[in-house]
Amino acid sequence: MSDLAEPFAMSQPAISKHLKVLERAGLVSRGRDAQRRPRRLEVKPLRDATRWLEDYRRFWELRFKRLDVLLHEMQTTGLKKHAARIKKKKAAR
Repeated sequence: MSDLAEPFAMSQPAISKHLKVLERAGLVSRGRDAQRRPRRLEVKPLRDATRWLEDYRRFWELRFKRLDVLLHEMQTTGLKKHAARIKKKKAAR
């Protein structure tokens, strides 16, 4: 365990606690090799989490792009013209 804690500014007990949390979450599994307890990353749950996060990343990326367009439009046309355009769009619905 000391070789695992060495590169981090964390104590061995803190590393152990983190590993237990990761094990309970199914992200890390522990094996046995004589006196050692090698850990291994579990790919499937990490892949599933990455896919889930990717959906949200795309969602927010699109929203931020729309916000950038809106802010640019407001800067170039002025706030009053923009507000009038929005009011006109709402009335058309």
